[in-house]
Amino acid sequence: MEEDDSIGLKVFEAIKNDILFAELPAGVQLRIRVLTERYGCGGSPVREALNKLNSMGWVERFDRRGFFVSSTSKSNFEDILFNRCHLEAEALRKSIECGDDDWEEKIVLAHFKMSKVPRFESQENAALNRDWEEAHKAFHMSLLAACQSPILIDLCEKLYDQNIRYRFEARKHSRGERKVSSEHNLIKNLVLSRQVEQSIEALRKHYLSTSKFMLEELKIKKQT
Repeated sequence: MEEDDSIGLKVFEAIKNDILFAELPAGVQLRIRVLTERYGCGGSPVREALNKLNSMGWVERFDRRGFFVSSTSKSNFEDILFNRCHLEAEALRKSIECGDDDWEEKIVLAHFKMSKVPRFESQENAALNRDWEEAHKAFHMSLLAACQSPILIDLCEKLYDQNIRYRFEARKHSRGERKVSSEHNLIKNLVLSRQVEQSIEALRKHYLSTSKFMLEELKIKKQT
């Protein structure tokens, strides 16, 4: 039973990550047979994973049609952006007020690790590097880690994940590059110097700049 649970969890994480990183794009049908071949497992863990992803909103299920990757839209992206800016502002404010030396050290370490990972697969391949994305997420979540609200952190992490696939989908449609290292460095320095309002504004501008770049590159069309 434990082995079955482990397989189910691995399949769930694999499918979710492929959705986040736009390997399984929005709207694509998720056929059981195809997924069992893709992930090298039986049909049961695939069905279990799809049902769980459906309950979390990553996958949509339609009667007599099956499972599909949840759709994307400009309105959905803007909703994610609005809530990220609002919720992370509160989480960051609280973290700066409550964070200790250990919290500061974790921010510095997360930023250092992110700076050591190439953002793209290679000079020839403009695809975003999944290892960089993991380090990027670790840095952003470290900023909020001292807010003393597990519920708020969980909400911020979910919104972060929902944003990822828009970023990876935009990268698939463009070879353009936007440098973000200076923005990350500014945010880190403002947070560590405990400048609350300046930190929040820098984070907000970072997200708005990213969203503008993504919308210009992806040209997401509003879905009805």
